Amino acid sequence: TGTQLESVGVVDIAADGTIDASTLSMEDVNATEGFTPDQAIVDRVAEINDQIEEELGVVIGSSEVDLNGVKEEVRAGETNLGDLVADAMLWRAGLDNENVVAAITNGGGIRASIAAGDITKKSVNNVLPFTNTLYVVEVTGAELLEALEASTFCTPEPVGGFPQVAGIEFTINTGAAYDDSTYAGPNSINRVTILTVGGQAFDVDATYTIVTNDFLAAGGDTYYAFKAAESGYDTGILLDQVVMDYITEE
Repeated sequence: TGTQLESVGVVDIAADGTIDASTLSMEDVNATEGFTPDQAIVDRVAEINDQIEEELGVVIGSSEVDLNGVKEEVRAGETNLGDLVADAMLWRAGLDNENVVAAITNGGGIRASIAAGDITKKSVNNVLPFTNTLYVVEVTGAELLEALEASTFCTPEPVGGFPQVAGIEFTINTGAAYDDSTYAGPNSINRVTILTVGGQAFDVDATYTIVTNDFLAAGGDTYYAFKAAESGYDTGILLDQVVMDYITEE
């Protein structure tokens, strides 16, 4: 019923089929009361964790600066970690499709920072824990505008859909009102102005090949325009692996 076991849901189904649902706060429920851990399972979990620590502890690079994945900041503005992820996406997609000109990922998908110093596989996995894949989609300039307008509807207030990008220059007029529609997309474009895409002046009538992640391609985090796009394909390439490869190869 939420995240981080903040609450639990209770569903009561009566004999006549009547269903009642309620939510209990974990402040009122002790999830471990009366339970004794099975030592064999505890030991096995420790074994697996040790193995994971060894495999993911491999150093793949280093950074001279902190890479910012702070939740409130990566969902409200451009950060260097957001840039790194988007740059990696654009690089990898471009290896297979020379038409890809830009990358967009959601700030809400970036779940941790990376401190200055060694970067390990685990560092990147902590940043990108969702096993998302790269997804290439073709959108018109108008659809791209719609996606950026919708995903920044409350900026500078944090929002999971905030676009971390590569290959796109755009501005947000945070003083303008967001023009909502019945399906939560914008009725009109009031806040976002796109300046360039792929290093070229933006053309609202042009078609752009964009790499994003599979969650956004399915319309997640307000990217309804991506879901509605007529052409697109999932590469099957894991996003965290892309960032690791970009760090080691580029």
